[in-house]
Amino acid sequence: MSKDVFQKELEEYAKWFHQHPEASYKEYETTKKITQILNENRIEILPSGLKTGLVAQVKGNREIEGKSHVVAIRGDIDGLPIKEESGVSYASVNDGYLHGCGHDYNMTVALGAALLLEKRRDQFSGTVKIIFQPAEEVSADKNVPTGSVAVLRTGVLDDVEVFFGTHDSNAGESGEYFIGAGPQSGAVDKYSLQIHGKGSHAAHANIGISPIRPVAALIEGIESISTKDVDPTHPRAISVTHIEAGSTWNVIPRDAFLEGTVRTAYAEDRILIHDRIRDIAKGVSLAYGAEIDFDWEYGSPSVYNDPKWTLFAKDVARSLGLDVHEPVASLGGEDFSYYQQEAPGVFLNIGVGNGDRPMHGPTFYPKLDALSDSAELLSRLAQSALSHLQDEI
Repeated sequence: MSKDVFQKELEEYAKWFHQHPEASYKEYETTKKITQILNENRIEILPSGLKTGLVAQVKGNREIEGKSHVVAIRGDIDGLPIKEESGVSYASVNDGYLHGCGHDYNMTVALGAALLLEKRRDQFSGTVKIIFQPAEEVSADKNVPTGSVAVLRTGVLDDVEVFFGTHDSNAGESGEYFIGAGPQSGAVDKYSLQIHGKGSHAAHANIGISPIRPVAALIEGIESISTKDVDPTHPRAISVTHIEAGSTWNVIPRDAFLEGTVRTAYAEDRILIHDRIRDIAKGVSLAYGAEIDFDWEYGSPSVYNDPKWTLFAKDVARSLGLDVHEPVASLGGEDFSYYQQEAPGVFLNIGVGNGDRPMHGPTFYPKLDALSDSAELLSRLAQSALSHLQDEI
């Protein structure tokens, strides 16, 4: 199959996916479509128990002596609850949902890589597992895991030695690839503080304990952590995003509430900021006589690209004649990081243009020009990684 024919095939898949965005953990039609394409191309789907999303595999036919290695590639498949206003001819037919983060692009790249690997079985040994992950965009909490955690819990990836993942980016044009070592995203954590005072009439504030005064002190203390406590060379963001207190002008309320988010690139900063907010809350509680309950919810950690495998990925990309750049810094969240807690990995970004259309916005769609090149890169990364692992023995 020529590159042009393959590109057109992938464009048709991408347009179908764009037209049919589905909510996290409800990607039923998307999963059905991927399953259909994989079955038509004789690509094995592994039993996992996942209700949506799936993991497939392609095994190479070349014989080797010793251990057979396993690597994985990943695309995510869920959409966003946004009404589309892109104006493209293949706009969403699922009203109120849009692939506004480009997961239609990401899953098409992973699907294309799977199709290429299937045609090249005789060129490699070992196994490539292809992850079509649900629920990357889900609002995860203690009861609902993010999609990568759900996939990992199935055990189907326990033998993977290296992970590769891609994501589209409107920070670059089609044909630009962004690959860098070290932190690539922010750890996503949420904190909240319940402040309990003693209500009173505003004319008799001395007999109450205002929760508003400690809120003011908490805000000042929390937002000073970023500049006074964290290594100034480390990316981080600490934000107070939600405050509630009182209901009228002449009553001092009994309770107040404050919450926000912390984004960090380094694990040590995550711990430091947690401890500083906890300690500030204790000090403010003592100073103002109010009880303060502190809660912290850990979200996905920072994506951290292994330096050795990042250099490897850059070399593979350049060997294909691709335009490789250092990535644009971001503290946005990405649950690919959970795979990297199990084995080293590289997460890279693919330029898709439309920089004037914000991702996670109603007008966004990825340009499709580089789909075949991107699928080629992801397949070559997997194939070359298996060869590299074999050579290391």
